[in-house]
Amino acid sequence: MLSRYTKAKFTVVTAVLLSLFIILTMSGCGNGKDQPKDSSGDKKNEISEEEQAKREQLEADAERGILILVNKEHSVDKDYVPENLAPIKYYAKDRSAQTRFMVSEAADHFHELVEAAKADGIDIVMTTAYRSYDFQTMLWNNNVASKGSEEEANKTSARPGESEHQTGLAVDLSTKEINYALSNAFGSTEAGKWVEENAHKYGFILRYTEEKVDVTGYLYEPWHIRYVGTTAAKDIYESGLALEEYLKQQGLDTYVK
Repeated sequence: MLSRYTKAKFTVVTAVLLSLFIILTMSGCGNGKDQPKDSSGDKKNEISEEEQAKREQLEADAERGILILVNKEHSVDKDYVPENLAPIKYYAKDRSAQTRFMVSEAADHFHELVEAAKADGIDIVMTTAYRSYDFQTMLWNNNVASKGSEEEANKTSARPGESEHQTGLAVDLSTKEINYALSNAFGSTEAGKWVEENAHKYGFILRYTEEKVDVTGYLYEPWHIRYVGTTAAKDIYESGLALEEYLKQQGLDTYVK
């Protein structure tokens, strides 16, 4: 017969073994079945890698200067001239030949945009693209004289040094449907609608939209598009942000200091 001590010891061991069995059963260990693999960690890593790749591309674009911010608060000086200006192939023939240039990368993408539109039966040409400081000074003075004050002129026209056109990354558009005029009517043309829906595919954004007048400081200009590269253009198109808002969101200080 077992002693009381032996019985007590046996009871304790049995209780411990039973507890271990219950714990192992509840945790799924030792049941001979494979447990489902948690892939949430992998998914998070994939998203992180995608975001990292986008971030690296935006930083590279900023380094190349295509995300430069020029507006009423951030200007460039009189001597600022972008590098690698290249001629534009598609332009309104009655406009100044001085403005038929863009930064080479932007010019290539603009040509792709125009050619894609043409394949869809849409006519698009540039009216002006690059403007020097002196050319912008002439336009500004004319607008002030026409509008009667600098305040009124500055709703639609940039002061010298505050125009995106001086960067060689902006281009104004028109189409034969409105006799190649520079007009808000462009937004209602087949060309204007095509640009609104497709410009981002070629790295361009509508820079001055109706919804962002308070942010940009300029009235609606459906004809004015700006090259920012396809990564930023896609984000801005999908989010509806102005360039100022997008650069702030991304933590990019791309104005000339």
